[in-house]
Amino acid sequence: MAQKAILIGLDGLDPSEISPWLDDHSLNNLSSLVTTGGQSELSSTHPPWTPCAWPSLLSGRNPGAHGVFDFFMNREYNKELIDRPAVDAPYLFETAAEVEQTPIVINYPITHPTPEIEHGAVVPGYLATEDAEFSPPELRDEYESEYGEYRIYPSYGTNDDPVTEYTDVARHRRDMARFLDERYDWDLMAVQFQVTDSIFHDLDDRDQIRQVLENIDEFVGDIINLGRDDPLVLVASDHGMGDYEWTFYINSWLAENGYCETTAGEEQYFRQAKDELKGESGQKQTSGIVSAVGTAASGLSAVGLSPRRIHQGLGAIGLDKTVERLLPEDALVAAQNQVVDHENSTAYQLLFNSLGVHLNVEGREANGQVSPEDYDDVRDELINDLSQVRDPDGNLVFDDVLPREEVYEGKHLNDAPDIVLVPRDYQYDVSGSIVDTFRRYPHKNHKPEGILISNRDLDVDPEAGASIYDIAPTVAAALGLPVDSETDGEVLGPFEADEQVDWDEIAGEYREVSDSESGPTDDVEDRLADLGYME
Repeated sequence: MAQKAILIGLDGLDPSEISPWLDDHSLNNLSSLVTTGGQSELSSTHPPWTPCAWPSLLSGRNPGAHGVFDFFMNREYNKELIDRPAVDAPYLFETAAEVEQTPIVINYPITHPTPEIEHGAVVPGYLATEDAEFSPPELRDEYESEYGEYRIYPSYGTNDDPVTEYTDVARHRRDMARFLDERYDWDLMAVQFQVTDSIFHDLDDRDQIRQVLENIDEFVGDIINLGRDDPLVLVASDHGMGDYEWTFYINSWLAENGYCETTAGEEQYFRQAKDELKGESGQKQTSGIVSAVGTAASGLSAVGLSPRRIHQGLGAIGLDKTVERLLPEDALVAAQNQVVDHENSTAYQLLFNSLGVHLNVEGREANGQVSPEDYDDVRDELINDLSQVRDPDGNLVFDDVLPREEVYEGKHLNDAPDIVLVPRDYQYDVSGSIVDTFRRYPHKNHKPEGILISNRDLDVDPEAGASIYDIAPTVAAALGLPVDSETDGEVLGPFEADEQVDWDEIAGEYREVSDSESGPTDDVEDRLADLGYME
């Protein structure tokens, strides 16, 4: 029998990071759900990044099917920031709206520009601009007249009172749920909290992290209470979070090993534009220090020091500790002046941190260097070489280096990187910057196993866990919707798929928007906000 469903997304929560607080009931509402139903690991996409994982959770399809592998799309040698039309798959809530159910969707990433659904409401989340339009359009003004300004983004790196900052942003998700609950007789209430990811990137104090999570746990309980009539409740994270030890600069390695050419120039980096996306001035307190680092780097370059070695060279003039103390992206961008010369390279990591290498193939890229006849040989050689890369401690960097067809499947397979990288134990960032090949950089970043909590026994194999692709078909079955025949997941627990239909036949038009509505422009790409894990 069809029932209401509440789908709560907690970005980046890792079972190992929060298990002590679940066990001692610091996170009381989540603990109660575990007691009532259960919890399991939830495997993410590869890579386990926000922009490909949430579309997979909402569609039930792998990146090879929906076409998003990173924060950007590959457009020849250029990058184009993704938005909703870039995701080539219908979302769960769009399918629900098309069969005249009423979804309420709050803050989910990659839902902008918001679709015009006849039933329900959509408030966009991560990667939308701070002033993005809601659906219906009058919704923002109506909400803000009652609750105050709705913010998509917190002030990252806030030092004054981070617990209050992150809690205030999260509170608007709860308040918006209450606001919309009064106006709609909804079937699906889907609310996402992005700051549960941000706090692990941004805060070192475990007590502050716990305080933010306790407040969000309270908001989760308030949202669940809106359900009445015992709805299905699923709480899911898009990936996990844990310790990283190194940054491996793969384009530097490719350059040193003859695969990649470099040239002088400026590159666009994620963190550089975060303030403009939020409508702020973009001035940083560290700008003077960064300028000093840049000046020193220019001097070192002028006397013949290779830009890839400038970061090391800064130590000779006493600026190496400054480089390490600053936000890594700011200092390292200032300390180098080389970028990839894509057109004249054999291979490169095109996107910021895509965990993948593209080959520059004749007939596919505008100035391809690898003939189709040589493609397999070049790729096999590079896979072999990368499989043997070791960090300065002598440890292998990658658990696997794979051809893309062993990782993805679907109509967008050819849009995937030619080579897919699986870092050893996910302890390595793999950056496309051109600096020294390795840098020891202990920090928190994404892990491939997130968490799934429900008020129902979903009968998940405790060893295998569940998959992020299982969420959409499970919620669809609970709602009484047709389950997508093209899903890469399965229906969990006591629910059954009464009917299977290709969701493209039901709701495929939602990704088709006119040029005037087509999401971020080049200016928005230049204002993109970083959560702290991209260079």
